[in-house]
Amino acid sequence: MRSKLPGSDITVERFSTFLAWLNPDVDRAAEEYERVRNTLYMFFANRRCCFADELADETINRVILRSSEETIDNPLAFFYGVARNVYREFLRKQRVHLDIEEVTLAAPQPDQPTFSRECLDKCLAKLPPESQELVLNYYSEDKSAKITLRRQLSAKLKTTQTALRMRIMRITQNLKNCVRDCMSETRVT
Repeated sequence: MRSKLPGSDITVERFSTFLAWLNPDVDRAAEEYERVRNTLYMFFANRRCCFADELADETINRVILRSSEETIDNPLAFFYGVARNVYREFLRKQRVHLDIEEVTLAAPQPDQPTFSRECLDKCLAKLPPESQELVLNYYSEDKSAKITLRRQLSAKLKTTQTALRMRIMRITQNLKNCVRDCMSETRVT
């Protein structure tokens, strides 16, 4: 059975093949991966994309899928080509086109529970202390300070930035579920 990385069609085997494609030496492949990811992040950030991290990851995922299917002579040029396509798709999604004749008025939305700080605090308290500290630190900085902080966190934990992102993603998902459940309990009572 092939194990998949969360949220994608990327298998562990494909990811390993991709790293070997970047560089046969495992340590250098990891460094090259981080360098490429940071370059892609800057590519999107310089174009004022609000989701530069996600767009960089999407670009890498597409390259992983394509690199196993075809021979690529210039990997960096290929990354940039895929990044340009991802950027164009991002721009298209940002545009909203409405045809006035197709617009219908909808009934008012039922009251949705709003964000609850109390629920977030309760859910944070349920986390193990190391997870609580990690997630709070991870989201504590903005812009370039965020990049530096996340590098420091991954070095402190002796893990890659990708593994750190995956860990944070799992913690964040657990927090979201907990807050949603807490808010629905609060709303019922």
